[in-house]
Amino acid sequence: MKTLMTLLILFIAVVVALTFTGRPTQALPEYAAQTGEPCATCHTSPSGGGLRTPRGQAWVGAGKPAAVPDLAESLALLGVHLAVNEQDYITPVGYNVPPAAPLRFKTGHVEKIRAWLKDYPGN
Repeated sequence: MKTLMTLLILFIAVVVALTFTGRPTQALPEYAAQTGEPCATCHTSPSGGGLRTPRGQAWVGAGKPAAVPDLAESLALLGVHLAVNEQDYITPVGYNVPPAAPLRFKTGHVEKIRAWLKDYPGN
């Protein structure tokens, strides 16, 4: 009788535990369709799911509105306030940056490597 009672209590505990166990949340493609943004806007994984970016955290915190807030607005919603002059990071109009010169690597073994590759039978 004592064993039966123990089994019954164990069974009830398992049923209660399974009943109140939450389901893992998942990224839903409907959210990407709703906001017009790719999954990587709100998630650190490009395919969605997992950890959220600051924009994703702010979007959920705002009640999942139709649009995901931009980064500056998201940081402000999360309590991060930056004192940045955006003009420090913008290239002035008409300022042309010359293209970088191609890198030229010099080695004394070029001919040896070419000969070896020519004679290499493969794997």
